[in-house]
Amino acid sequence: MWRTWDFIATPFYRIPRRWRMVGFGCLDVVVIVVTIFSIEADSTRVQRLIALVGMVIFLLGLYITSRHRRSVNWCTVWASLLLQFLLALFVFRTSVGQDIFSWLSNFAQGYLGKAWYGIQFLTNDDVANAGVFAVTVFPAIIFFASTVQILYYVGALQWILTRFAVIFVHLLQVSGAEAVVAVASPFIGQGENALLVKPYLPYMTQAELHQIMTSGFATISGSVLFGYISMGVSGEALLTSCIMSIPCSLAVSKLRVPETEEPLTGGKVQLPPVDPNEKPANLLHAAGNGANLGMTIVLCIAANLIALLSLLYAVNAFLTWVGNFLTIQELTLQLITGYVFVPVAWMIGADNENLVDVGRLMALKIWANEFVAYKEMTTTYKDILTPRSQLISTYALCGFANLSSIGNQIGCLTVIAPGRAAELSKLAVSAMLCGAISTWISACIAGMLY
Repeated sequence: MWRTWDFIATPFYRIPRRWRMVGFGCLDVVVIVVTIFSIEADSTRVQRLIALVGMVIFLLGLYITSRHRRSVNWCTVWASLLLQFLLALFVFRTSVGQDIFSWLSNFAQGYLGKAWYGIQFLTNDDVANAGVFAVTVFPAIIFFASTVQILYYVGALQWILTRFAVIFVHLLQVSGAEAVVAVASPFIGQGENALLVKPYLPYMTQAELHQIMTSGFATISGSVLFGYISMGVSGEALLTSCIMSIPCSLAVSKLRVPETEEPLTGGKVQLPPVDPNEKPANLLHAAGNGANLGMTIVLCIAANLIALLSLLYAVNAFLTWVGNFLTIQELTLQLITGYVFVPVAWMIGADNENLVDVGRLMALKIWANEFVAYKEMTTTYKDILTPRSQLISTYALCGFANLSSIGNQIGCLTVIAPGRAAELSKLAVSAMLCGAISTWISACIAGMLY
């Protein structure tokens, strides 16, 4: 397979870099034009053009605020966006793509749903079927974490990650460490994804550190997928968004913080060997380690939800009290920031009648997290959002880019590389915003294709 890849790729990379950049750019334009101006009865060109304008504005904003505009590798940017478009076209415009992602969604829901038997054994049928968030979601997270550790123990996870990472390294011209973390993020999530390249982390360039954090913010992990699906969110849209965010996070991060140094893993993909002292003794040991990790994740999620929701309602109570004096009814943080996000909701292609509603959901996701935002979307706004606005919101909210995740990522990465703590803290807010923009660009593309 890789000999075939080298046979095809070697002549391609002999083409001068400038011409490759022009070629990728032209392909992007062709794909976008065909997408925007295809004629369908249930959509309008104006809506698609708005989503295109929004994507251009996001990319232009990233370029304007780039740390090193002259160092931007446009081949990486254009190739990443092209790959994202092709993935979206495969899902939205082909029956094969729709069938594959529909099957993956059903498989994920069915497999993770087996966690029901574990909680049913510990409690009873009434508790297991109560529909309580903690009872429904948390067992699935523990079960998935255990599954991931088993796959890692037998070598299956490393095999999958390295195969896909090699493609990203050669096609998108990123370092091996960046490619591995980007590909791993939808599987194991933020923080834990960096453990795959733990020995390299202390020696990474600032651009690599920024990219690793952006990849974590730009997607959700498989451990929480069942939780969102159980709320009524489209599993197919969630999976598609996760896959699309892999190349998009690379494009966005390389625009914001381009590479100006020489990465240690440049041009190669090599996972470091596992420390014999840390390797599980057998499958049961690996499953137990995964369960312990899953419990840690569950406790972290529970603590964050309790703290953030309590703070949110406390702030809203104060704002409502102030609003009563100003004769402003139901003044809340969501109301204020919702209007701030109205331009963003317009740029990602939401329907005009839902701009404020989508803006509030996006604001809620930033201030609290995507759990809370998806819960609101599938309850409070279920009958308010149009099908188009609901789909676009699903893409726009599909990521860990929120204020609480900044602390989580800094904490995890600082433990691995304590000498880079100051740099990680400086890059964190930028990476979080880039992660959010990655999901917004995915929403723009969904808006162009819907």
